[in-house]
Amino acid sequence: MIKKSTFSTFARYSLALLWCLIATGISGVYGQSGAKSVSGRIVDEKGQPLIGVSVLVEGTVNGTATNADGTYLIKGVKDTDNLKFVYLGYKTVVEAVGKKTEISVTMAEDTSYLDEVVVIGYGTTTRRHITSAISTVNREDLADRPVANIQQALQGTAANLIIQTRNYDPTGGDQMNLSIRGVNTIGNNSPLVVIDGVPQAEASRMNDLNPNDIESVNILKDAGSSAIYGARSSNGVILITTKQGHRETAPSITFSAQLGAQDPHILWDPVPSYKNSILRNEALTNSGLNPIFSASEIQDMYVHGDCEPFVKQAMKTAMQQNYNLSVSGGTAHTTYMLSAGYFDQESNYIGPDYGKQRYNVRSNISTQWGRLKVGANVSYTRAETKSPTTSGFLFADLARFPTYYFMRTMDGNGTFYANNYKYGGCGAVFGGLVGGGYNKYDNDYISGVFNAEFEIVKGLKLRGVLSAESRSEHRFSDHFSYYVVTDNGANWSDSSTAALAGSTTDPADDWVGKDTYLNGQVLLDFNRTFAEKHNITALAGWSQESKKHYSLSVSKKYLNDLNQPSDGTVVVDEDTKLSTQDNTRSALQSYFGRIGYSYDDKYYVEFTARYDMSSKFLKVRNGGFFPAVSVGWRLSQEGFMGDYRNKVGDLKFRASYGVNGNQQDVGLYDFMTTYGIWTNAYGFNGSSVPGLMFTMGNEALTWERSKTFNIGLDASFFANRLNVSFDYFYKRTSDILLPAIVPGVFGASIAKENRGVMDNQGWEVTLNYNLVRGSWDHKFSLNIADSKNEVVTYGTPKISSNDGVTVLIQEGLPLNSYYGYKVAGYFSGYDEIQEAAIPSTIDRSQLRPGDVRYVDVNGDGVIDINDRAYLGYGFPRYTFGFSYNVRWKGLDLGLMLQGVLKRTSAIRGELVEPFHSDYGMTMYEHQLDYWTPQNTDAKWPRLATKGTVSATNNWGQAGSELNMITGAYLRVKNIQLGYTLPKRWTQKFGCKSLRIYLDAQNPLTLTKYGFVDPESSEFGSNMGRSGANSVRNYPALRYWGGGINLTF
Repeated sequence: MIKKSTFSTFARYSLALLWCLIATGISGVYGQSGAKSVSGRIVDEKGQPLIGVSVLVEGTVNGTATNADGTYLIKGVKDTDNLKFVYLGYKTVVEAVGKKTEISVTMAEDTSYLDEVVVIGYGTTTRRHITSAISTVNREDLADRPVANIQQALQGTAANLIIQTRNYDPTGGDQMNLSIRGVNTIGNNSPLVVIDGVPQAEASRMNDLNPNDIESVNILKDAGSSAIYGARSSNGVILITTKQGHRETAPSITFSAQLGAQDPHILWDPVPSYKNSILRNEALTNSGLNPIFSASEIQDMYVHGDCEPFVKQAMKTAMQQNYNLSVSGGTAHTTYMLSAGYFDQESNYIGPDYGKQRYNVRSNISTQWGRLKVGANVSYTRAETKSPTTSGFLFADLARFPTYYFMRTMDGNGTFYANNYKYGGCGAVFGGLVGGGYNKYDNDYISGVFNAEFEIVKGLKLRGVLSAESRSEHRFSDHFSYYVVTDNGANWSDSSTAALAGSTTDPADDWVGKDTYLNGQVLLDFNRTFAEKHNITALAGWSQESKKHYSLSVSKKYLNDLNQPSDGTVVVDEDTKLSTQDNTRSALQSYFGRIGYSYDDKYYVEFTARYDMSSKFLKVRNGGFFPAVSVGWRLSQEGFMGDYRNKVGDLKFRASYGVNGNQQDVGLYDFMTTYGIWTNAYGFNGSSVPGLMFTMGNEALTWERSKTFNIGLDASFFANRLNVSFDYFYKRTSDILLPAIVPGVFGASIAKENRGVMDNQGWEVTLNYNLVRGSWDHKFSLNIADSKNEVVTYGTPKISSNDGVTVLIQEGLPLNSYYGYKVAGYFSGYDEIQEAAIPSTIDRSQLRPGDVRYVDVNGDGVIDINDRAYLGYGFPRYTFGFSYNVRWKGLDLGLMLQGVLKRTSAIRGELVEPFHSDYGMTMYEHQLDYWTPQNTDAKWPRLATKGTVSATNNWGQAGSELNMITGAYLRVKNIQLGYTLPKRWTQKFGCKSLRIYLDAQNPLTLTKYGFVDPESSEFGSNMGRSGANSVRNYPALRYWGGGINLTF
């Protein structure tokens, strides 16, 4: 086995030899007039010679390397040249030659990674002092990405920061799933987001930021790092820091522009209409029914071809543009950063200007006079969104109709078309999308963070922070009517037959909401080193947060635009409705502290604690205490590790244990009994009667508590060029809020109670490698992680079924596991049907070869609920991200990959079941691998129709493996190719830097089942769901574009 030190030496000599060969091969080029030889000796800070240092004439390939005593000799050097000294693990040195013939250099160890500043709760530290699990994403990782929000940019950048894009609709809500280290509780799993030191009420607030304003994102994963945020830190914490100016720097003006096109990547293709008709006939005859398409009709379809699928007609290529302007700099006392940004993403739906625009303005200013420093971060965001009012069935309606050549959708006169051809017919699906009305949102967010810091004595600072935020949101929804002409197959109807459709009674409604947040903090911060080896840090703080919410809505029928068609209905005052005002308040007061000690940058220990008092609990029990401890041992600093430290790198072990809280699922007044009027409290004489109803409060409510143990390792190799981090964690969350168990005749509701327990454990690995060779600068980053949860205490199992997909909450299994019948293949013959166990509700005599055979798990000869089993889990496991960035002279190339190695995805509806419930009328290309006597090794069962025994057996069971597919994938998230023009060109017109680039987002996805976007999921971040996944969602978007970056 080759020792690491031997390998490191071998690598250095190999590189030195390579440069010698290159230099020898081209030395003749530099034997020109005016050239000379330069020699010297290269040593480290201790005076020891460095072997194999690359010595280059900057801007050329002329070079050499130092020998065993650190000396070198390089020929062909001119007085105007610069010599560049490059050595793995040391800071690069550049020296001007001038008249010198001897240049000796002392090279300093490059410890920039260990000295990197990392933002932690209420402060900062350096990476060498970290004793907790913290991941950092820098602005370079987020720059110039063509994404709609910061969450999309963060996907794949940090281990166990799990982000899923469930829906790419820029105008839709609930787009993203966000969690840290998986599923920790049965309720809300969203992490706490802190922006410039101020906790946010919701994680989605980060998406209001301009990604171009962000300096860094730090993810606090374990209790050691996050417990200082107490009652809201159980699911981890995301710290976002915005950019600041720098003291004594000249004003720097930067401008960036980005423009591109987004194509909807529709993954499922319907079969041609003539083939669809043949397949429909086959399904009918398989079911003992007569075919409905004649040979002449099928021939007619074959001859005429097909119309474009409705779903493709309904979508278009949409433009995305993003512009940013910033000015930053500083004087001896003041720093400033001013920025403005505009983001515009069109919707891919056809229709009247659907899309989203975001405007951002920010001012970050700080000033210091002696020991006093004050600062103000002020920002304004305006978001405008316009979307269609059509329901979530839009994609289902667009996809369910075959591509008959005679199908019309709409014309230029505002008339829409339906068709009564064959079974079911086709509605005017484009009417609702294009002419049915809109939802219009305009939201304004203003926030200010004001801080002051005074150094009392050396190392002791008093800080005060006051933040205020006002969020005003407004939504107006209007519903329109339109005319529809109904055709009959290829027989088109005259426009005079148009009938009024769309909204004739739906009300227009107007909703306004306003949230006000106040946050005050007072902190005493201490950091001193004694006798050069004893470092003591301490923090004591108090904070007070309050929130006030107000909302109101009004609606009125028949309030269409004046130019809309009408049915003559007279508007009456009774059609106006005013909602109840929603007016709530909440508050959180906290005391927190942290104390740390390190000896000789070798041994570390840190204690943190927080005491929260929340208005969500009864006053006598509204306090919660959340402590944590973390320790670290920097083994590489031990005396016996000197050779390892000098030749390999750094090595540190760390561990933490602590308690975090979670109050996100606690209602504002759950501890109190609340009363209200129910319009349908009970019935009398066949009519509903309003009445007083109440929800009993739970005075014993408390926080969910998570106890987390984390052990980690940080190591660097090749003198800190390769950095590796490993963490293992185990978390138990108790007092999880669950619905109270009450008798059905109780007559009232009861607030949730603390009775659930859940475990979550996993691991994560991160590798970063920087390689500099001459003009080449390579950066590699890889992260891979896993987490697995298990319900420990729940009570009676909960089974939920929806259209062939069933999930289960049961002790011993992951939360909301897929549950159902295992499939043993398809029946091959009638003898097998007679001998096999079949579902108890199925008539054996009606089954046919090609129907599904289920596994008799308990061997009792019948398939029933006792044969249901665990079928998989819908949360991503073994998530990974990889990035590679290389620079060579002015060129740069960036590649970002992201994916999931293990995930079960359940799909229901027409994309798995042909002619689903007779609602779907189309078969798709991926469904053609169905069972026939000639294709017995098929993916899908034989064709059948709704209501038959075969269809009930194959698709009507409460969950089966037939609906399960693997959701593993590898996605190329981003490819970017750029070029920075030489300064000698740009300086001619006063520009410090000019870079142009081409960019692609989501250009390629590799997955086993290509008809489904592998990120699509019915589950939210909390592993809760609303129905099952039919993949009726906005398709993934592929972006192609470019941009320009200018600095003056």
